[in-house]
This record gives sequence, structure tokens and C-alpha cells, in this order.
Amino acid sequence: MAATVFAGFARSYYLSHWLTPPARTPEITPLLHIHAIVFTLWILLQVVQPALIAGGRVGIHRKLGWFGAALAVMVWLLGNSASIEAMKVGYKGLGDPYAFYAITFFSMQAFAIVVALGILRRGDGDAHKRLMLLSSAAILEAAVGRLPLQMVVDTAPLSFYLGADLIILAGILYDWRTRGRMHGVWIWGGGALVASQIIRVAVMNTGPWLAFAHAMARLT
Repeated sequence: MAATVFAGFARSYYLSHWLTPPARTPEITPLLHIHAIVFTLWILLQVVQPALIAGGRVGIHRKLGWFGAALAVMVWLLGNSASIEAMKVGYKGLGDPYAFYAITFFSMQAFAIVVALGILRRGDGDAHKRLMLLSSAAILEAAVGRLPLQMVVDTAPLSFYLGADLIILAGILYDWRTRGRMHGVWIWGGGALVASQIIRVAVMNTGPWLAFAHAMARLT
């Protein structure tokens, strides 16, 4: 996930000074800068926390977990705010921005639900680590959508779900190989996330959704 995020945002953010001509550099508002910093910290935390457990540093992992919980709240708040702002200044080349808002709106709500469950189930290591992985997978669409692959462009927005779905598939295959069965997180959590992907595409061009999106845009 960390590699996908870096690759997706390398040209438009992380390495834009070197890879993108100034005339083509996207507008980065203060909100988007803060959003990028917080989301980057979240992804880095998803690398550090498993590494601490693998290294036997459980105490540090637990203490850092409280910072992670606060960071998750910031991810949710800023993700929703940036999604609303993007209806006015982003989503370029992706059709109706109010329709496309469905993609990011559902992603952020899915993240909030799964990460909350992950925090609540922190005493169950098997469920906790899978839920935290799934929570980050839920917000990979923006990174996957920016990968420099023509296939991603040609099949948007369905291709944006590829990152999350591959992580779910990898989790299922890992469990089958090591446990002989799927963990319930992949059955219920993964299944719900995939169902939400289908719902987004189904509702994004409907009148009620567009009315909701326009109402959210007027909030800012």
C-alpha cells in the first residue's frame, strides 16, 4: 500500500518538483497540503505498527496506537473535507464531479467504520491487524487512480477499486494457505467493501445522489 501511494502521488505531489513541469503542476490548496501530510503519516504508520509487532515491541505499538486513533479521526475529517473541495477544483477529466464524489464519499465512510472496528477489536490480534489493513485499503482509490497506467485511465472509476480488491484477495489467499480458511474480516468486511463499490457506481448518476452532492458542495 505504501508503494502504491508513493507511485500514485509521485508526479502530482511527492516528486512533482522534479517530475512535473510547472505549467502542469496541479493546484495544491492549504487544505490539500494538510490532507496529504496526514494521509502520508497514516500510511507510514501502517508500515511501522506491524514492524513493531514483528520486532516484539508490543508496548511501543500499543502506545503508538493511541496516536493512530487520533490520526484516523484526522484522516476521516480531512478526507471528507478534501472530497467536498474536489467537487470544485478537482476530479478533472473524470466526468461530472458531483457524480464522482460518490467514489470518495463512500471510501471515507468505509474507512471510518472499519478503522473504528479495528480499534474496538484491538484485543483480538487476528481481527485487529486485518481490520487495520482493510481500513487503509478502503482509501486507496485516489492513489490507484493516479498510477501512470493507461489501463487505469481507460477503465476509471472501476479501476480505482483494484488496489482494495487485490488486498482483500491477497488476505484471503494468505489465510487459506496459512490457516486453511478465511478469517471473518475478509468475509464480512471485505464483502461489505466490495458491495459499497458496486453501490457507488449504481447511485453516482442518480438524481438523489447528485442532489446530495450539490448540497454538500454548498457547505463550503
